[in-house]
Parts: sequence; structure tokens; C-alpha cells
Amino acid sequence: MLSTQLRRKRLIVVVLALALMVLAAGCGGGTKETGNHPQTEDEPDIDVAGLLAKAHELPGLTYDAVTTVNGEESFEVKYAVKVPNIRIETGSPEIGMTMVCIINTDEGVVYALSPDQQTATKMSLAQFEVDTATPLDYAKSMEPDSMKYINTETLDSKECLVYEITEQDSTGKVWLWKDYGIPLRVEFTYDGDRVVNEYKNVQVTELDDSLFKLPQEVTDLGGY
Repeated sequence: MLSTQLRRKRLIVVVLALALMVLAAGCGGGTKETGNHPQTEDEPDIDVAGLLAKAHELPGLTYDAVTTVNGEESFEVKYAVKVPNIRIETGSPEIGMTMVCIINTDEGVVYALSPDQQTATKMSLAQFEVDTATPLDYAKSMEPDSMKYINTETLDSKECLVYEITEQDSTGKVWLWKDYGIPLRVEFTYDGDRVVNEYKNVQVTELDDSLFKLPQEVTDLGGY
């Protein structure tokens, strides 16, 4: 569920940082309903299940992700997503270098490219333990019946519906982009930790397949 994905989201920040060193995701009462989702009187007339389903149909997505745990911000990570492929670009100011990871979730393979992209290392996704949860996955994991509408806000010039989510051992809020049904911000408190995932500069677009392939100039492919 959502709290599990958020815990794994923390892992990707740690794992990518290590990779740089080594290799260079409460029911509300209401007076009307849309589908199975209880609505409050001031909630927009939105079919939440239908809104979330929009995320399944997107051709591709690019965004910058920032994770903050207990107020401590991590470095920014750039994503390009075209299911089943994910491209991740991240950098570390401490060592002044960039890492590019190309992931095929169907094949369970990760290619980690060195900063000059002349060499790459192939790894098993299971071994690397990289969390591949994206805003699309968060949208798929949400259950409309557990979402209570709060208000409507604008994030990054995008209109968002804000919902409270209550689970057995955690609480949180999600800002759903009204146009596409994907979260632009997720806040969750779990086991005493407050985690905030922000997705900025989000663009829904058709992505070229070349983004998810190794550059032709790569001459060394080490790994398993």
C-alpha cells in the first residue's frame, strides 16, 4: 500500500547515493457519491476512480523528484518514465558527478552509466534493490474509498485535488493533479517519520525510446 511505497522511496535515495560513490507511493462522510467514493458537500463533482485511472493511459512522463524526511531534503532526482522503462538522473554535489540509471522493470535489469557515458554496469534490479515506484504507481495503489477530500490547491501552476488518506498504521495527504490523476505531492507519517515526496516540472509527453537505451559510444558493459 501507500505507506510501504513511501518507505521504499526513502531507500532509492540512499541506494542512488551509494551508487554514485561506487559506480561514480479514513473514509469521509458525505451527502452525495461519485462511484464508490463518498464525497463531502464542497467537493468537486469528480469521479475519483476515473481520475486515478487516467494515470494508466499516459504515454510518458518526465519530472523532478525531491524527497524530504523529517525536514531534511535530499538531492533532486530527474525521472523519465515510459512503462516499463525508467530513466533516472541524479547528482551529488559532494563528489561533483552525475549518475544515469536506465531501468527495464519487465526485464528486471538496471544499467548504470558513468558520467561520461562511455562505460556502463549491468545489474539485476532485484539485487540493486532500487525502488521503481513512480507517480503512476502511486495513482494505481490508491483506493478511492479511503480518500477524504480536503480542498483544491495549485501546485506548480497545476490544479490539484487534496485528499487525506488514513491507513491502519499511518496517515497522509496527497495532491492529485486534476488533469491526469497523478500525485504532485505526497505527505505521509509512518513510524514516527514524516516523509514528503514532491514531483516538480511534471510533463506528460511522448518520450523517444532512445532515452531508455545505452548510448552507442558505450564500450564497456561490466556486471552480472
